[in-house]
Amino acid sequence: MIQMELSSRGRDTITLEIPDISYFSTNGSGRLEENSWNMGNELLTYNISEFKCRDFNVAKYRIYCKENCCMHSRNVSCAFMGLSFVNQGMVECFLSDTRDRRIWAEGHTNIMVSSGVKEERNRFCKGETFGMTTVLVSPGFFRHLSERYPEYFGKAYLRLDSGETFFLAPENIPVPVTLDTALNDIELSRMMGNASPMYLEAKVIECLSLFIRETKGKGLEKENSLTSSERDKIYQARDIICSEYLNPPSLRDLALRVGTNECTLKAGFKQAFHSTVFNYLFDYRMNMAVHYLLDTNKTIAEVASLVGYDYQAHFCTAFKRKYNISPSEYRMKA
Repeated sequence: MIQMELSSRGRDTITLEIPDISYFSTNGSGRLEENSWNMGNELLTYNISEFKCRDFNVAKYRIYCKENCCMHSRNVSCAFMGLSFVNQGMVECFLSDTRDRRIWAEGHTNIMVSSGVKEERNRFCKGETFGMTTVLVSPGFFRHLSERYPEYFGKAYLRLDSGETFFLAPENIPVPVTLDTALNDIELSRMMGNASPMYLEAKVIECLSLFIRETKGKGLEKENSLTSSERDKIYQARDIICSEYLNPPSLRDLALRVGTNECTLKAGFKQAFHSTVFNYLFDYRMNMAVHYLLDTNKTIAEVASLVGYDYQAHFCTAFKRKYNISPSEYRMKA
């Protein structure tokens, strides 16, 4: 069993045990293998279902939280490349090894490449359900892709081989309609009999190609142009503005805190996240606003205050600039 530590304010840390499952099938039958598990405790319920073959695993996770809590997990297992997309809800995720911190929100996707050692913390909110689907690709098939399409996967496979864990796109992206359709088609693999692995392979390649087309394959190369030290400072700056988004530091103070200058900070941030520091902060606040609008019953004024706006009118103007719709209309149409 894999042990996850759960912590919540006012409670002792408790442990949730989940099955120590193999990512990929070893039955050699050529058929898909299907499994499901249901677990839970006083903080949350955790449901997993999967179907897999030798080179692919399609897993669905559904987590319902009874209290605000943080899940800390450390996995030491086989490497993979995984396309993940959020079906429901939102979670704040922090990868300790890479200093990567991001919001996984409904309708967003990214590809993670993991060397097999991954430590992460996920923060969940009371009364919310978080659903995510991951499509994992084995290291062997990833190597095949890197040899067949080196311009898209060559550098990423070399980074995996050197023991890195990272995301192909610096930031999660909205799932385009074409990718959403292909992801839904993956479910048909279970109905293809002994042709299931072949159908699944075709659909996985289609999903990967659509993701690459959407990101134009540029995110990884741009991030790679930063040195390791520079990237650490840029990610540290991103961590600071995310944790202090209610009262963010000035650019000068932010640069001083991470040990660089304003010019380097602005250029490096643009390279790593395809955004200015202030636009990133704005988008982060708006993502948080969407979360409060859809997943809580807080008033518009309360949401405005929770995302750093002293005046409701200013918040509504900013929200409409981002989404072309007012917060109240956004909530009603959801």
